[in-house]
Amino acid sequence: MIFHLDTSTTLPLGVVLLKKRVDATNSIELQKAFAQWLQQTNNFVFDCTELDFIDSSGLGAIVSCLRKALEHHGDVKLAALGPKVAMVFELTKAKKLFSIFSECSEAIQSFVTVSTT
Repeated sequence: MIFHLDTSTTLPLGVVLLKKRVDATNSIELQKAFAQWLQQTNNFVFDCTELDFIDSSGLGAIVSCLRKALEHHGDVKLAALGPKVAMVFELTKAKKLFSIFSECSEAIQSFVTVSTT
């Protein structure tokens, strides 16, 4: 996982690049890191461009991140889900919980649109 704070928009936005796998071996690490990132911003884009696999633990961790962001009046949006990862979100109906974009730039732009309306 790589995190950076994008300040190109009108509000600070956390962009998280998820790499390879989010599963039982690293889902707790994601949740712990997310708690620290919440101290910097409450809006996030999870860039899934390099994410190849997610299991139920990983899905649970991402849903937990969304819940925590919402508690802080923020949001988590997903971008660039590959076919295997998208299928997990589809089969579990978790896709209904998230705004999902085909490109990371679209997800970032969606925060700009929301903040100016």
